[in-house]
Amino acid sequence: MADTLAGLAGQLETQVKALRGAGDDAALLAAARDAADQIERGCGARDGDARDALMMVQRWTFNAAADCWPGWSVSDKPINQDNLLAARELAERSLRLVRTLELGPLREATGVWMVGAFNLALGRYEEAISMFREAREHYVVASAPGLVLLTEGYVAIARQVGKDQASPGGEDLDQICTRIAAGGFEDGHEWIAQLRTVLDVFARRNSS
Repeated sequence: MADTLAGLAGQLETQVKALRGAGDDAALLAAARDAADQIERGCGARDGDARDALMMVQRWTFNAAADCWPGWSVSDKPINQDNLLAARELAERSLRLVRTLELGPLREATGVWMVGAFNLALGRYEEAISMFREAREHYVVASAPGLVLLTEGYVAIARQVGKDQASPGGEDLDQICTRIAAGGFEDGHEWIAQLRTVLDVFARRNSS
């Protein structure tokens, strides 16, 4: 048994990590949720040990959710709505911890983006666009211009897949990818490839 809350969190994080990549999204999400519940129940006074434990909870809830997002690659595997909803709840939980722990605009932006990404996967295009735009503003504050453009790309994808019903106007994905390519960002090529893949995944889903 761990002597401290942070020690217990470390043990639980190891257990959650062991399920990543195993191919059972439902088991991963349930384990991450239950482990987070166990730590948050144990948090009393907000001492350093509790903060360390909650930092781990924030990390594993985000990672477990991210592992279950279907936009990373094109697959013939059907998208499970229940898993999407459970993963979005984990993403929202991670975001709340980012804010509670005051981890800064960059982390907050990424947390907001992840919630938006699940709204996109769920076909909730207005909500997705709203979250992506909120994430963009946090990236502006964090002085991360490449990620600002990346998030604009997600807005364009949500608009295109949603057939502009949610938010007409704005640049299309090709224009944003051109701006990313011209920006000389270290990860620019990977970002463009990511955006193209995301569009492919969700455009296929809508056409099936």
